[in-house]
Amino acid sequence: MRQYHFVMHLSKDECLQYYQGHFRKLVVTAVSGERIQISAKHFHRFIQRDGIHGFFTLTLDSNGKLVRLVKNS
Repeated sequence: MRQYHFVMHLSKDECLQYYQGHFRKLVVTAVSGERIQISAKHFHRFIQRDGIHGFFTLTLDSNGKLVRLVKNS
């Protein structure tokens, strides 16, 4: 398994664009400098009134499939 750590900041307006169907994928840059493309649907549970903000850990299996996405406190 492989883990990536990254910071995410999306405004409430940017989150609204997801609901309106303007995008389905997000590209994030991990702390390591690697760029990762993630389906936006995986962030749905992290949306707050002001958008999505925080430090996340993404775990992928050996085939690149999402195992876990966690918002770290």
